[in-house]
This record gives sequence, C-alpha cells and structure tokens, in this order.
Amino acid sequence: MFKDAKGFSLLELLVVCSIVAILAGVAVPKIGQVMANARSARIEADLTTLDTAIVMYQNDTGKNPAQVSDLKGYLNDADKLEPPAGSCAMRDGKLEEIPAGTAYTLDYDGEKDAQGNKDTAGEWRAFCKGHKAGDFGR
Repeated sequence: MFKDAKGFSLLELLVVCSIVAILAGVAVPKIGQVMANARSARIEADLTTLDTAIVMYQNDTGKNPAQVSDLKGYLNDADKLEPPAGSCAMRDGKLEEIPAGTAYTLDYDGEKDAQGNKDTAGEWRAFCKGHKAGDFGR
C-alpha cells in the first residue's frame, strides 16, 4: 500500500532508541567518575601549590602563616582560592563530598605531646576538609 513511502518504521525507531538508551546508561556513570577525578586533581594541585607557598612564607618571615590570605605575596588570587564543590575521588577508593563554600585551611601536620605541644618532626600543610594533597586522587 505504501511501497514508495519514505521514512522509518516504528520497529526501526524502537531499535535505535533502545541502543541510545543502553549507550547512555553505560556513559553516564563514567562521566560522574571522570568529573570526580578532575575535581580531585584540581584540589591536589591547589594543596601542593599552597604547601610550596607555606615553605616560601616560612623562609621569608621565619613564622608560620595563620591563614591562606597570609600567602597573598606567594599566590595569585589567594583570597579567591577554594576547592571545587562536588564529589572527589580519594586514594583509598572512596568519594568525598566537598560542599560549596568549603575553604582550604592551614594547620600543623605532625604529632603532639601530652601537653599539646607540637613536635619538631611535623610541618605546616594545607588541608581540604582535613585531607592533605596526597590523600586525593586515584
């Protein structure tokens, strides 16, 4: 009856839609993991840069920086530096959620004695939600 009609049959359209749905089902979880890895790489790079700026600040001033804004002379836009919000991949294989508005912090990374005094083996480091640069990534 419609021998000369051009177009696709309903069956052909259903097969194509099914294939697209299967491909999307495989790709969407991969995209989420790629985004988490990208956020982790950014945080790891930021923390490494902050650690370097801390050492330079200590060498120039002889004291430890109290906050990230103290490192203005060693970083561009130190006040605007913040981690990307979202899930981040950690070295232990877990995902860590970084909420929007989270700030990098500077703190002592080492053991403390019974009185709370810092030992000499530790150093000042940059942290994101209590994690060092080496804690992020795969």
